[in-house]
Amino acid sequence: MTNPLNTLTGRMVAVTIAAVIVSYAIAFAIYANERGSALRRAAETNVAERVVFTAERLREIPIERRASAASSLRDFSLRFSVSSQPQIGANLGGPGVRIANAISERLANSEAHAQSRIVDAPPRHWRGNRGLGDRGDGLRRDERRGPPPEGFGPRGSGPGPGDPGDGPDGGADAPTVRVTEAIISVRLSDGSWLNTSARLPGPRPTPTSAIVGALASIIIVGIGAALVSGQIGRPLSDLANAARALGSGQPNVSAPVSGPEDVRRASTAFNVMAERLGRQLNRQRQMLWALSHDLRTPITAIRLRAELIEDEGERQRLLASVAEMETLTEQALSLARAGASEEARSNVDLAEIARTLCGELRDMGVNIRAEATESVACECRPSEIARAMRNLAENAAKYGGGGVMRVHRNETNEVVVEVLDEGPGVPPDLLTRLTSPFFRADEARSEANGAGLGLAITQAIADSHGGQLILENRSPKGFRASLILPG
Repeated sequence: MTNPLNTLTGRMVAVTIAAVIVSYAIAFAIYANERGSALRRAAETNVAERVVFTAERLREIPIERRASAASSLRDFSLRFSVSSQPQIGANLGGPGVRIANAISERLANSEAHAQSRIVDAPPRHWRGNRGLGDRGDGLRRDERRGPPPEGFGPRGSGPGPGDPGDGPDGGADAPTVRVTEAIISVRLSDGSWLNTSARLPGPRPTPTSAIVGALASIIIVGIGAALVSGQIGRPLSDLANAARALGSGQPNVSAPVSGPEDVRRASTAFNVMAERLGRQLNRQRQMLWALSHDLRTPITAIRLRAELIEDEGERQRLLASVAEMETLTEQALSLARAGASEEARSNVDLAEIARTLCGELRDMGVNIRAEATESVACECRPSEIARAMRNLAENAAKYGGGGVMRVHRNETNEVVVEVLDEGPGVPPDLLTRLTSPFFRADEARSEANGAGLGLAITQAIADSHGGQLILENRSPKGFRASLILPG
């Protein structure tokens, strides 16, 4: 099965989705930072203004009433108390410093300190199945929760960060949210201090609607990329199939002209090339057929005249030359027909063909045997494949003194017809020339004669079936010829 990432469509979709995800991640990071910063600054400004307002009102109240007035104030996110000492004596940075600076700017002749931290606390609006204040177990909620951290609202000096005060929002079973809690101490005119416990918004996750919108955008962009790449990938795949068919020798091959203009031009150019190439190959084949056919008449006349020669030795030498000319003519005609046969393809058992062929050759004195016990089915033109197998077997017997023909499937399920011999092999620099017409490497293998067209014919047959012919030396000696056909 083809890996989707190895196709144009798969890679375009993957790259597009990856680019969209990265862009959304960057946008979300910027959005979350700006959004959170704006919310925090707005909340800090609001807290500072409300603390300033409360401090100004308390200054107008008699000193003995300030503590009760501060504790009676009720605010959704603020709790107030008045004491003789500040709860916070120094600023430690973060939101607290900004709040303290804002209070100092708004409240003349005043000293302000603030500290803040991020905690997990129950939301102010939480309401559960519990009473207010005392739950009947003899302990207040702040006592059950334990003492707050040092510097954050000790019991008896007013509510600390996260203390829900008198509202119905505490409890061990309450859900928690991440918030910023701040303790603010502001000096009043008589030397007393207004202590404020404030709750500010904490870090906020990206809204679900934004995530859903991003996922929808990624899906839509992915579908669009798949459609666009499909408009390019399908015509290119058709063009590749047409090129493969043309390379295998199929006649009248053409690629569908579709897709974008660039791909259409490529398909049109391929079709023109295929048409011209087909005409040229047909002319060459027809010329070779005609020459091979026309040579039969003078060869036959020479043979008849040779029979009339009285000198036996001269007659045999001439007849041998005539026989060689006939063999060359027949092989040239076979080469011209290879890959251009009109024989219909059929599903045959190549193992059975190998056993039958090797049996016939052994009866003729050719030293070749078959090792093909298991059936190996293949769709091919049987006569052409049998001719190719015969050429390989005869080459092994002629140049290697004998051989073995094996038929099996390889790891990629291709059909392999393998012929091995124990001959001297071929010099490595000549291996690539063995399939050239009329080339013989006799000097490297033996003194056997031949026209040098057997492997060229086999190569043409392999090409016409979409297969390949692999020729290689064996170690330490011998030669291997492998005809590989699609499964």
